[in-house]
This record gives sequence, C-alpha cells and structure tokens, in this order.
Amino acid sequence: MTDSTPVFFLSYARAPGSVRADVDQTVFSFFEELVEQVARLTDVPAGHAGYVDRPDAASNEWLSKLTASSVFVPLYAPRYFTDPLCGRQWTAFKRRVGPDYGRAVVPVLWIPHRQGTTMPMAALDIPPHLPREGGDEEQHAQDRYAESGLYQLMEMEDDDQRVYRAVLGRLAQRIARAWEDTPPRPVGIERLTDRRGLADAFASQPSKPTLRITVVAPTAGRLPPGRDAASYGPDTESWRPYRTAGGTLTQQAFALARNLGFEPELIPFDKAYESIVYERSAREPVRPLAPSVLVVDAWVLSDVRVAERLQHIVRADRPWLAVMAVLAEDDPQTRSNEARLRALLETTLSRHQHLREMPRTARGTAARGIPKTDAFAWLFAELSKSCYLRSLESIEEVSPRPSSGSAQSHSVREADE
Repeated sequence: MTDSTPVFFLSYARAPGSVRADVDQTVFSFFEELVEQVARLTDVPAGHAGYVDRPDAASNEWLSKLTASSVFVPLYAPRYFTDPLCGRQWTAFKRRVGPDYGRAVVPVLWIPHRQGTTMPMAALDIPPHLPREGGDEEQHAQDRYAESGLYQLMEMEDDDQRVYRAVLGRLAQRIARAWEDTPPRPVGIERLTDRRGLADAFASQPSKPTLRITVVAPTAGRLPPGRDAASYGPDTESWRPYRTAGGTLTQQAFALARNLGFEPELIPFDKAYESIVYERSAREPVRPLAPSVLVVDAWVLSDVRVAERLQHIVRADRPWLAVMAVLAEDDPQTRSNEARLRALLETTLSRHQHLREMPRTARGTAARGIPKTDAFAWLFAELSKSCYLRSLESIEEVSPRPSSGSAQSHSVREADE
C-alpha cells in the first residue's frame, strides 16, 4: 500500500465563517483517533490509513485520494446533506465503486437530524446506526450514540467519553471489515470526471416533464352503430383495442410514458379540446401546457360531434400535439370494417398536414391508423419525444422579450436614482 491508496476517505461538511477553525478541528481530532485504530486493525501505517480534506490541501487533492480509497466515511449531520461538495464526493465514490457501493460506506452519526426531517434518498439505505450487539455497557453506548451523535459525545466528559471510545472502536472495526471486503482498485480521475462535472447526490431531483394523454373512444354504454362492446368498458380508460396486448390502451400508454421519463396525465377530451383549440385573441398564440398525445379509436368517428371537434384540432396544427389513430388488425370486427373506418379517418384528418404531405413520417403513419400494439408502442415513443421538444420550442417562441428601448430607459432611471 502507498500513500495514494488510503483505507478510508473521511467526508465532512466544513463549518462556515468564523467558527470554522474550532468546529473543523473537532473533525480532525476524531479523524486522527480513527486513523490510529484503523491502522492497528488493518496493519497499515497510520499515515496511509485514512484521508481527510484539510483547508490547506490542493483543490483537487480530495478527488485523487477518493479514486483510491476503499471505504467512504461520511459524517452525517444536517449540514452535510446540504453541502454540494459532500454531495459530489458521495457521487464520486459511488461511481468509483459501482452499484453495490453501499457495502463500502461506513457512515458516522455526527449530529442527529432534527425531529421531523429526513435524510435525502441517496442516504436512506445507508443508516448510521450501529448494530445492537454486546453486553449492557456496549448497548448503552449505542443508545447514547443514536441519541446524541458522536460530536456531542466528544465534547462531554466522564461517562460520555467512555461511550465515545466504545463507539470509536466499533466504527474502526466496521471500516476494517469493509476494507477487507473491498480490495483497493484505484481508478483514474478521468473516470469520475472533474469536480465541476460531479452531480450533487443530495440535490433535489428535477421533476419529470408532464405528458398529457387523451383517449377518444366509445364506452360500453354508448357504442357506435353496429359495434359490439367487447373492447370497451364503463369509461374511455377501459378501451382495449388490441386483443394481444395486456391491459387497456391507457395503461399501455402510461407505462410507455413513464419509461420515457414523463409523468403521464390523463386529460378528458372536452378539456383537451379547449386547451388545444381555444385562443383568446389572434395576437395571443396558445401556450402549450404540456406535450400532448391524442389517441383516437376510428370507430368513434361515427359520432359527428366528435369528428367535427377532431377536425378543429387538426386544423389548429399544434406542433406539440400528436394524433394517433387506432385500427387494430387483431379485432375481427375492425378488420371487416377496415375500408369504412379508413375512409372516416381520411375525411376527419384530411387537413392533417403530415397525412397529406408526409404520410411516411411517424406522425403521418400514426394518423392513418395503427394496426398492431408493437407499432403503437414505437410510434408513441417517437411522437412523445417529438412533442416534448416542440413544446419547448413553442414556449420560447411565445415568451415575451423586453424591448431594447424599455431596458435602456429602465437602466437610465436606475442611474438617475
């Protein structure tokens, strides 16, 4: 072992402002005592047993040490999980070890979380408590540790100091065992990327973009002339056009949307119609609330009112909307009425520019009628992603931009004040 392969890496949140020296010194004192115990248990020189990032260290030294350390020792505290550097160190170690990195993490309960607060998702599966074992004295030490945290035990005298020593020994044993189970395999820094390129593991994750899904289909209680009820239920969500598919079409669409990284939202046809077609004035283009997919059962086009509304939607030509028509070839009744249903699609969607001008595109293919469930899945994925990108472009196009004149006059007023 060389000085480039420490047994453990101590990760801590540096104290802010004027109190930094005193508070961080407590961390360093703990580190030195932990190093002594780990060195004795692993038969490694004390100078090589651990690493802690000190204020006078080079800015990227911690990353080079982390690429070689076998065990990650984070000091859990409320401030630790809000420190971006700690979050990046966590990410770097996870990348360095791999998916089972948790077995090489030995957390220390430095300062307990306040009541009513929780740890971030990244740390929930790696709790800092010590397994309850040993006699009454050891269990008493574990209870005091869980109640007060190690920082407070270090600062106290007498009984608390004995408790601190007992917990310190247990932590050193856990680190030694993790080190034995995780042979040092140093990796290059380039595999972990640089400091700015490491994501904060504790940062709130961005919410998933919404995908609005509208299903336009009959219900079992309101069927088109000559249509049987085998594919329908009490509501449009119950529609199951593809006999070979598991579940309803709505369930299939929701599962596909989630796999694509969207949060699906089911929108009734009347509400979708208003948000797609309605314009308050000719000067105010419709802002997309979210990318939208309209899935239409060709059988529903026998309803004149529904067909007219779909024509209005097609004429609106919203780039963030895709219309998908279903003509299930494994449905015997649909197959026997295919010519008539295709004629309804042609009539209703005749103004669909992709149907007229680019019939072989994904949008054109979807509007002409989708025969199979696997084709539906592929087209749904393609169109959902396309609508999402186009919705972003539409938002940028309709967003108001301040004129150069108003900005200039505003800066003049500020200067005068």
